[in-house]
Amino acid sequence: MKLPSFLFATLALAAPLPVSAAEPHGTATATGHLQIIEPLAPRVWLIRQAEPFQLQPVGNVTLIEQADGLVLVDSGGSPGSGRRVVDLVRSVSSKPLKAVLVTHWHGDHPLGLPAIVAAWPQARIIAHARTRDHLLGPPMADYPKGAPDPEADAKMAEQADGAAAFLARNAADPALSEAERAGFARTLAAFRSLRSDMEGAFVVVPTETFDDSLRIDDPEVPVDLLHLGRANTDGDAVAWLPRQRIVVAGDMVVAPIPFGFGSFPAEWIEALGRLRALEFALLVPGHGRPQADAAYLDRLVGLIAETRAQVAPLAAQGLDLDAVRARVGLSAQKALFAGDDPWLGRWFDAYWVRPMTEAAWREANGLEIVQPGS
Repeated sequence: MKLPSFLFATLALAAPLPVSAAEPHGTATATGHLQIIEPLAPRVWLIRQAEPFQLQPVGNVTLIEQADGLVLVDSGGSPGSGRRVVDLVRSVSSKPLKAVLVTHWHGDHPLGLPAIVAAWPQARIIAHARTRDHLLGPPMADYPKGAPDPEADAKMAEQADGAAAFLARNAADPALSEAERAGFARTLAAFRSLRSDMEGAFVVVPTETFDDSLRIDDPEVPVDLLHLGRANTDGDAVAWLPRQRIVVAGDMVVAPIPFGFGSFPAEWIEALGRLRALEFALLVPGHGRPQADAAYLDRLVGLIAETRAQVAPLAAQGLDLDAVRARVGLSAQKALFAGDDPWLGRWFDAYWVRPMTEAAWREANGLEIVQPGS
């Protein structure tokens, strides 16, 4: 049993809103692992992990209210996270949940589904066809399918304990900066929550798939599910609300530090171009705060392009991956995304530079790019 491989690569026009829904509010575990819900537009809310940046991520969840029920985009990163999502959904609407879009296979987006289908067993679970394949296949092979498994729970707890020990050592390491030690301490608290949150985790298999597009229609808040091309994963799906001009991008866009594991550099740039062409008024990333313009998206395109530009000539010289990694320098881009924060800088190196250099090297050499764990 493994936690998501990207996590351990280095060691997640409506009636007026009721008063209780008009301001952000949240729910937390005993260790302060907080998720909050905040309105984005009439009938649209975002459930997100509280800041600051967490090493243990929990993907954003978007809630959309239609005339005959609710639609969720993603579900949280564990059964415990999913239970908090259920509570937050019910805090703003009494309507039944009718559908969930799983934007991609990374565990911090679909593993809240056990709690959600327990609350709303008739809900449609929708994903791109390749995402369904990954949920059933090697990237998620260590998670039980369809029902919990006590043996799997025990293995998960053991692994979480090992990660917690690593985090505790780093939180107390005097060689690290104060910002890094504080970041590891926050992450340690999150892992203590994760240990219990993951109990009973299993993969809920999507009940339906699509290849290019699928509409969940509504007179006021229609939702178009779109596959804009291979990007962060090969099955990325986005939700487009054309009347509200809100796009929910999944991990095609992640802030403040993007994830580069198993990604498709050239095609990602093309897919982001299609995303930008929607001319959205608000972009909801897979992690981080909503974005009211395309500035961060353009910065991400520039980062991918610069990574490819540095890697391609080195690959053309016949250098192996280790040699290419030793020569790639993205310090200017690191400053754009992490500033002078050593905690963010550490994870820019781990979550972007190392995995994305490999993806660009494989692309330049004409090698297959596979999803982590495949």
